[in-house]
This record gives sequence, C-alpha cells and structure tokens, in this order.
Amino acid sequence: MKKRLIDYSLVTLGSFIAAIGFNSLFLANHIASGGVVGLAVSLQKLFGWNTGNFVMIANFPLLLACYIFLGKDIFFKTIYGSWIYSIFVKLTEHIPTLTHNTLLAAVFGGVICGFGLGLVFWGNSSTGGTGILTQILHKYSPLPLAISMTIIDGISVAMGFIAFDIETVMYSIIALVIISYVVNSMQVGIASSRNIMIISTKATEIKHYIASDADRGVTEIPVSGGFTGNKQTMLMTTVSRQEVPSLEKHIQQIDPIAFMIVMPASQVMGRGFSLTKQYQLDENSILPM
Repeated sequence: MKKRLIDYSLVTLGSFIAAIGFNSLFLANHIASGGVVGLAVSLQKLFGWNTGNFVMIANFPLLLACYIFLGKDIFFKTIYGSWIYSIFVKLTEHIPTLTHNTLLAAVFGGVICGFGLGLVFWGNSSTGGTGILTQILHKYSPLPLAISMTIIDGISVAMGFIAFDIETVMYSIIALVIISYVVNSMQVGIASSRNIMIISTKATEIKHYIASDADRGVTEIPVSGGFTGNKQTMLMTTVSRQEVPSLEKHIQQIDPIAFMIVMPASQVMGRGFSLTKQYQLDENSILPM
C-alpha cells in the first residue's frame, strides 16, 4: 500500500511538472518535442485544435494497447497518469510563457519536462500517449527506456516538418535530446553502481576490509604483468556509487600506491543489490566472497 501511494504521488508530481514545462516553454515557441503533446503542438498550428482535448482523445486507443501489452497494473496506473496529465495540461494552458527565445525554451523546457517524465517513470507509469508505445518497445526489445522514448518521440518530432519550418523542428530535436538525457540520467544515474578493480601488494588486507568492514563481496582474479610477467592477484568488487569515496579512502590508507580502476555498472542484479543479503549461504550460491 505504501509503495502504491508513493508511485501515485510520483506520477502526480511528475505530470504536473511536465505540464508546466510544456505550457510555459514549449507551446508558444512551437516546440514539438515528441509524443502526443508534440503532435498536439503541430495540430494546433495546422487546425487550431486545443492541446488538452487532443491529448485526452488520443489516449483512448493507446490505453487499449497498454492493457493488452503491459498488463492490468500498469494499465490502471497509466489511466491515472494520462488522466492527471491531461488535466494538468488543461489547467495550466493559460500560464504565461517564460521566454520567447526558442533555444532557451528548448533547453529549459527539455530539463523541466524530462524531470517530470522521469518522476512519472519512477512511479512505474507514464503520462499515456506515446509513452505507452515507449514502454511497450522497452518491454519487448533490449532497448533502454530512454532510447525507446527517443525512437517513438522522434517519429512525432518528424511530423513537425508538416507544420513548421526546419529551424523550428531542429529546436524540437534539441528539446527531445535533452528530455531523453534527463530521463536516462534519472533512470540509470541514481541506481547505478561502480565496479572497482584493485591491484595491490596488500591484497589480503584490502580483501578483508571489503568483506568485513565494507560488507561487500569481493572476487580474486589471478593476473600477470604485461611487461614484467609477475603474477599478482586483482580484487574485484561492486558497490553503490555512494560507497565509492569511503572505499577508495580506506584502500589508500591500507596501500597508498594501490592501483584502482573504477568503472560504471549501470545495471547490477543479485544479492546485495536487487536481492536481500543472506549470510547463510547455500553451497550453490553464486556470490563473490
């Protein structure tokens, strides 16, 4: 129940932020940044259609696709997301435009809308529209969420060529790229971990520190120097991004000349990360210790 409440809160807040960014920066500057709202910008220019009304109407067939391909749970949350987003777009359509500088609108609108959509995705939902197609593509393909969004929204941006000149569409592409970057940073950056490789003459002490004090698994890998041919042991451990500074500090205290390589690990699955730690290990458990 608590998790569901948090999800709906994220969807509500994210939808409101995205609607503010759309109406205060994108709409008046004709930035069709993708999705149903991007189409709404183009159609408003061509036919004078109301953006909020178009978003509501376009969501009906897409919600049906959501129910079929994404399941009931996401469907019900998406119904809420699409409804609340459309309402916020309607309620905020008369707010003043923050800037008529198209480049500034594309950049800052991309940041604001990207942040709002990132919150919505954190709530395991979407604002409806082509966000549903994005989630379907992400689910049934190996593509990351941000890349899926770029492909789907890119098609919507391309429709802007019918309503606007090339320069305006180029600003829309800038906004789309920024939105995708912000969403990807929120999806990957917050939860990303770091894989650390360590070569030291004091490998035993460092291994003990990682396993006992840092409470992380550690793997020993036999290596040999490419120039000297000397045999050594390289330690490998995976920690959260927040744990890296403390780990580096303690390793340097043990061995000031330890050689360390810190690499991003954008997706880590297993005990201690996606699973709860269990200290009573089964003999078949695969856990670096």
